[in-house]
Amino acid sequence: MFSNLRRHQRRISGRKSTAELRDFGQYQVLFLAESEEMLLAQIREVPVAEYNTQRRRLAMGEAPRQQKHRLHRHSVRTIQALVDQHTVLTYCTAMISLACRQIT
Repeated sequence: MFSNLRRHQRRISGRKSTAELRDFGQYQVLFLAESEEMLLAQIREVPVAEYNTQRRRLAMGEAPRQQKHRLHRHSVRTIQALVDQHTVLTYCTAMISLACRQIT
């Protein structure tokens, strides 16, 4: 399936590169409409809860690529954020462990 998407992307864009498929998301949506009003009507048929679910899923799928990009472009800031995140998690784990000991 992905090879078909790449071939169609090359055909549509006229370019050899298919980086847009990687950069613009995990999947594509096809709407067939003859006017902007018809297109908006089709988009409005999508339930908000389903849209939010798929949006979160898409964000989770994009997270590793975004992290690699951040590491490449802003390595010091990204590593510092990871160290800070680890520090907070370690502190929270220690506090939970201490609270559990005090309860028992």
